[in-house]
Amino acid sequence: MDTDTDTDNARKRLGILRERDFRHYWTARALSLVGDYAFRTAFATHIISVSGSASTLATATAVLLVPSLVFYLVGGAVGDRTRSRRAVMVGADLTRFVILLLITGVTWWTSDLVLIVALAVLIGVADGFFQPVSFAYMLEITPKEKLVAANSALSVGQQVGLIGGPLVGGFMVSLVGASATFAFDAVTFLLSAILLLLVRTSRKTGEERRPDTAEPDPVTEDGAGGEPVTGARRLRQVGADVAQAGRYVVGLRWLLVSLVVGACTNAVYAGVLDVSVPLIMAPEGTSEGRSLGTFYALQGIGALAGAVVLAKLTVRRIGPALFLALALMALALAATGVIGGGAGALAMAFVYGMGLHFFNSIFPSLLQERVPESLLSRVGSLAFLGFNGLMPLGALLMGPLVTALDARGAAAWAGLAATLASLAALMSADVRRLTAQSPEPDTGTRPDPADGDEDAVTRL
Repeated sequence: MDTDTDTDNARKRLGILRERDFRHYWTARALSLVGDYAFRTAFATHIISVSGSASTLATATAVLLVPSLVFYLVGGAVGDRTRSRRAVMVGADLTRFVILLLITGVTWWTSDLVLIVALAVLIGVADGFFQPVSFAYMLEITPKEKLVAANSALSVGQQVGLIGGPLVGGFMVSLVGASATFAFDAVTFLLSAILLLLVRTSRKTGEERRPDTAEPDPVTEDGAGGEPVTGARRLRQVGADVAQAGRYVVGLRWLLVSLVVGACTNAVYAGVLDVSVPLIMAPEGTSEGRSLGTFYALQGIGALAGAVVLAKLTVRRIGPALFLALALMALALAATGVIGGGAGALAMAFVYGMGLHFFNSIFPSLLQERVPESLLSRVGSLAFLGFNGLMPLGALLMGPLVTALDARGAAAWAGLAATLASLAALMSADVRRLTAQSPEPDTGTRPDPADGDEDAVTRL
């Protein structure tokens, strides 16, 4: 009887992971993330070992950031149109498996970084398809009443990848070298593909979609069924929709300030984390990969700690909290430059992770609460592009800055600049007025009813 009780308790703790299909899907995603983050660590340290150049590392990193930005949007569109999301995911995993095998061979036989970077770009393209499609695929294997539990499990899986990937990549590249680490990364993607093939999709929203739900009926420009909209008109509609969202963002000063400051600070974070930090933590390259991997892993551990702390807090002054979190992240990176490597830098990685979780929890919730549902997807896309669009430029500019100031000086000064930019946002009265008790702050220029979205006016 006690054995049965223990078994029941174990099943309850497993929750959604008791279900075979979701368990395979969850493991596949976790393995893909482990491969992604392990590759990041091994790639940076290998570039340092071969070139010893900050400019080379900065250029390579900037090039790698571009495809994921572009193809996340393309991948999302493909995921909404395809009849088999699983096929797209398996194809992306197998593509990364083959490319990483090629990178393994190239790394073993030659020190040609141009070829390695060119191949690595294709990994970013495949990742841009896998991530958004895998997000939508969950609906095919998870009942709606279990989505909250499923998303919670996926969040845990993401932390597994964020913590485990850099640790595995860092220690492997230190002990057995870059080639073996890239081969390990390849195996993670192969295992992910195999697990996805073992998933039995049985829901009607899955691969066996009904013909009448596979494609929406063509609509005319005014939204009525009938003659399909021509390509030119459809492009104009898309342009008009994006322009409307842009006007909405410009009309809300707190949101405009958030996107401008967020874009600038995120560019700094990308440059420091992908260029300065590898040179600080692993100046000799692969032989010190474990230090860099530990730094990245502690960001994930800090994010988990941030989740625990935030769960116990009631954030009332949302605007100040948002930008103080950004300032905390920037100060942590500046302190990393001042301290250099060692335990102090690792502590700053932990602090950075806490600030990152605070910001990533508050800002999306703020958008969901304040932006009308009819505009939320478009404004969310603009926010994604706004926050991430300057990351390649930030990485690229960090190269000459490191050359001029060295890695520690570049991190310190760039972090200080990002801190000042974050605090400057608090000069905006609209930002300071963002509170949990006041859902309708004075947000500056309100959206124009002529834009065709009356709901946007009535809800603000």
